[in-house]
Amino acid sequence: MDGRWFKEVREKYPRSEQKDQIEKSEKALRNSTLLRRRLEEMIKEDIEKTYSVEEDFDDPAWQRKTIAAAA
Repeated sequence: MDGRWFKEVREKYPRSEQKDQIEKSEKALRNSTLLRRRLEEMIKEDIEKTYSVEEDFDDPAWQRKTIAAAA
């Protein structure tokens, strides 16, 4: 798993406890299949939205659409 998932553990726990806490967090995250699946879907949807906006350079409102999509 990406280290960003454990940022909170590194900030909250002393170094001596981090390994155990990261293992517990990873186990909980991997068991949260519904949460993980939905998060993955939302990220993919957001990425797809940016592709459709960025590829439409000929549109006179391209800049406005790009700004709106980023908001």
